Amino acid sequence: MRTGRMLSGVLALVMFAGAAAPVLAQEAKPVGAVAGKAALKSGSPTIEQFLKIRTPGSATIAADGSMYVRDWPDGVWQLYRVPADQVGKSSSGQKLTDFKDGLSGYSLSPDGKNVLLFHAVGGNENTQISLLKPEGGFKPLVENPKVQYAVNAWLDDSSGFIFTGNDKSPSDFYIYRYDLADGKVTQLLSKEGSWSAGDVTRDAKRYLVAQYRSISDSSVHELDAATGKLTELSVKPKEGTSSNEIVGYMPGEKSVLLLTDADADVKKLVLKDLATGAVSEPIKELSGYELDGAGIDHERNRLIVSVNRDGYGEASVYELPSFKKMALPDIPKGVVSIGDTRKGRLSYTLSNAQTPGLTYTIDKAGDAPRQITFTDTQGIDLSAFPLPKLVKYTSFDGLEIPSFLWTPPGYKEGTPIPFVVNYHGGPEGQHRPTFSALTQFLLSRGYGVMQPNVRGSTGYGRKFHMMDDYKKRWDSVKDGVEAARWLVKNNYSSPGRIAAYGGSYGGFMAVATIVDDGASKDRVFGASVNVVGIVNMKTFLEQTAGYRRKLREVEYGPLSDPEFLASVSSINRIDDIKVPMMIAHGLNDPRVPVGEAMQLAVGLQQRGFDPELVFCPDEGHGFAKLSNRLLFSDRMVKFLDRTIGK
Repeated sequence: MRTGRMLSGVLALVMFAGAAAPVLAQEAKPVGAVAGKAALKSGSPTIEQFLKIRTPGSATIAADGSMYVRDWPDGVWQLYRVPADQVGKSSSGQKLTDFKDGLSGYSLSPDGKNVLLFHAVGGNENTQISLLKPEGGFKPLVENPKVQYAVNAWLDDSSGFIFTGNDKSPSDFYIYRYDLADGKVTQLLSKEGSWSAGDVTRDAKRYLVAQYRSISDSSVHELDAATGKLTELSVKPKEGTSSNEIVGYMPGEKSVLLLTDADADVKKLVLKDLATGAVSEPIKELSGYELDGAGIDHERNRLIVSVNRDGYGEASVYELPSFKKMALPDIPKGVVSIGDTRKGRLSYTLSNAQTPGLTYTIDKAGDAPRQITFTDTQGIDLSAFPLPKLVKYTSFDGLEIPSFLWTPPGYKEGTPIPFVVNYHGGPEGQHRPTFSALTQFLLSRGYGVMQPNVRGSTGYGRKFHMMDDYKKRWDSVKDGVEAARWLVKNNYSSPGRIAAYGGSYGGFMAVATIVDDGASKDRVFGASVNVVGIVNMKTFLEQTAGYRRKLREVEYGPLSDPEFLASVSSINRIDDIKVPMMIAHGLNDPRVPVGEAMQLAVGLQQRGFDPELVFCPDEGHGFAKLSNRLLFSDRMVKFLDRTIGK
């Protein structure tokens, strides 16, 4: 599908884990010695069973009817191929790859004859590009272990593809063309900044490219391949910046579709004429709704739009060029993302508390959807899993904060129970009501889970996601504390029985909230779990990967303002930490280097604390390997049982 932004971003799950640790960490037992011990009662499903619930992802049906899928029966993602006569009956197939650290992703060419493989080492995010060999194995196409590459789009005739790489400068991504016939690489654009391509004309003479500066500031341009001329297509606001995203060329390639929030609080779909520059909104019914993304199929016959309604995701499909809405079957509530759209086919994936990302396909208009991926349930009845409730609470300054509230089976309203407040990453992220094995396991053990979308979250408009920028950083922390106070006020929990938990920016929140709470008279938190989180803004910005630094300075504040960065760094208020902590990190993390965790661990140990430490030498920003997730999750649940689960 032609799109500058993936519709299925919501399916990217954060995997947390731990493994044998370096000097600061406690000695880790072999996974087999700990996995599955934490269970509600004898005979109930173990943590190992919950974490092994899986569904193959990224399903694509080839021209011959066979299906490519990513799956992880061996603990890491690999590519599999399901024979045509088994599609719709089974997700099991022939294993095609065997990367030690797993397969990051893949892309099937429009003609279905070639498969590109994306893979990195040890979580370092330096993704390399290879070609799957028909006889098995792979052939490296673009490789440099110090460079991060990404495939943006295929050429229409499948003869090559467009990709980006930061091979000249860590912070600058140039755009290249790769021709499969002779391996020729042609540089198309070499400008400073984070650039990518989203669509290509059928004759490969014009490209839609975008420059990303921040979530609130990005631009779209048309690139003439012959001359190198860039023509900006962005919709400009009356003042300030705007976000502009590529959707794709319309049929005939004389106009383009974009997403923009220029002079609007939410993104809108606009049609721009390339000759006159005229801009219009072709689908009035979408006005006023938050759009997750949009894309055009390869044949340029259909437009797919993903709408975000309070965290729930809905998909709509329109015929092109008429913009007539196509009928879709009734789909259960959750988060829906559109995947494969080849040759008139329409595949979609549904994720909710009881459905771990199942994929269905509609082969042609009017057909009933058929299921093409299947869940390994580990013998657990997923239909019994609790669904979340959407609640809203008022923060310190009167702002309303949306949140998903999960309570265990049989919970009686007004009964205080131990709770985990789970903060999402980003910070430009959003908690959504999707499937989470760890959440469901916590519920099975009698814990409640609250997932606040504090200010700065996406999904609620431009104004809301900019409310935590730079000098307003600590306001989001206060939102996080207020979530815990709301639980106490409404008798869902009680002081000392609430844990702060999160990964990445959520890890920052997991520490910052207990710091803020620790300085107050009426403390509510009883524990904290920080996974790959920031504790020192200055050292984080100095040491994060070069391609991340500029983007993060826009969000958190520049290195040229050390006083402010110090003021929002929890490491400088470590004496306000009054509760037990668990710290987990991957040693190869390029985004939040492991030094952040080391600083916090040493600081706590120097003050007489004994934090639970889990470090993983073969992971990066989050943990992907099943063995590591099993170990981390088991330790986390035991930590919670000791601290807040009394």
